[in-house]
Amino acid sequence: MWEQGVNEMLHKVKVTVIDKKLYPELQEAYCMDPKSGACPCYNVGDTFIFECAAGKDDFWHMGLSALVKAEGNPDEVAGGPKMPFCSEAWDAISRYIYTGLQGG
Repeated sequence: MWEQGVNEMLHKVKVTVIDKKLYPELQEAYCMDPKSGACPCYNVGDTFIFECAAGKDDFWHMGLSALVKAEGNPDEVAGGPKMPFCSEAWDAISRYIYTGLQGG
């Protein structure tokens, strides 16, 4: 029988930005602002810890405050204290974070 607080799964998922790509020819062809440049929301080296335990569930807040190490200003990094993950990045990785938090 499952009991609140007794049978809870205690899993964490670590995400680190290891690279940042920019393809100017594609940006120029397809973006509304063809000179917008590289993504300003993340920096190589930014690290996030997602937890699902003891009333803390970073997944359902789109990573808001999951940032544990920032290479830039934490207030300007997605996943920091003021900004959740951007929808494009979240769509690309959220299923893997969810699976890890469920123990899979």
